[in-house]
Amino acid sequence: MLLMLPFILTYLFQATQYARAPVKYSYYVVYAKSADIALIPGTDRSPDGNPLLRNSTIQQGLYNMSLGKWGPGYRINYTDAFHVRNDQAFAVNLISLNFSADSTGNQYLVIYMRNDTDQDGNADSEWIPVYLGTETRPPYGGSQLNVANYIYTHPSGEAPIMIEILVNETVGTIDETTPYSGTLHLWFTSTY
Repeated sequence: MLLMLPFILTYLFQATQYARAPVKYSYYVVYAKSADIALIPGTDRSPDGNPLLRNSTIQQGLYNMSLGKWGPGYRINYTDAFHVRNDQAFAVNLISLNFSADSTGNQYLVIYMRNDTDQDGNADSEWIPVYLGTETRPPYGGSQLNVANYIYTHPSGEAPIMIEILVNETVGTIDETTPYSGTLHLWFTSTY
């Protein structure tokens, strides 16, 4: 019995061993204010002669866009309003854009972008509608983007943005002292 005790203890010890399979992982939590996604002014100018996209003077990290003063029936195209540049080390997808709840006048806006469909770092030539206002042209309904229908941005790549203003001729009450305003949100996700 004493001779069997070491074998029994060894057997019990081996029976309680667990297999280990180590797996390393990593992930990032990125705040938009510290993400390496830059908005760059395009070549189009506002009617006051300045770039459409400007740094906000009252809140750090925000941009202002001055699109001018236009009357009913106008159709204005800013073919190079601004660019979204990806300074991340990995590709990102623009999966949605929307306006804040207090935004006004976004029903007259149409936003187009060029996608990098071949993922070579250069935006391709075709303009893709990514936001269609509610009173501009069918199909109405805001953002045309989602996780399956997105704008790809290569690392160090840029996606140009075209903004079209289509003000219908039957605009309701016009208050010339209060501009349409709001906040446009761009939503990105990484590709890995």
